[in-house]
Amino acid sequence: MIYPVPDPRFPFLGVHFTRGIYGDVHVGPNAVPALAREGYRWRNISPRDVWSSLAWPGAGPLAKAHWRMGVKEVAASVIKPLYYRQARRFIPELELGDLAAKAATGVRAQAWAATARCWTTSPSTRSAP
Repeated sequence: MIYPVPDPRFPFLGVHFTRGIYGDVHVGPNAVPALAREGYRWRNISPRDVWSSLAWPGAGPLAKAHWRMGVKEVAASVIKPLYYRQARRFIPELELGDLAAKAATGVRAQAWAATARCWTTSPSTRSAP
């Protein structure tokens, strides 16, 4: 396994590599907002869920505080060469063709304070009141 040093401001790790039980290597994840509660693909869109997310009082402060990271993550999610560039920082020998197929995706719930500060479960990195 290859994992980056996590940024304590966020509850996700960024690009990492994990060997599967059959010897294959999974590269992931990148963190993007889901457009539906059960939205495992970009085409899964729920206007009600999107509105609910946007209407949340912390949506504006969250977007304002982290828009650069958000743009970077969304772009890497839809543009494979950008994701490849991020992954290659850890394994320079990686070739674009090594990223053969997208594996199953998951949706991870994240808790954010309305002030756009991330709640974490670790007392040493707790960043919200």
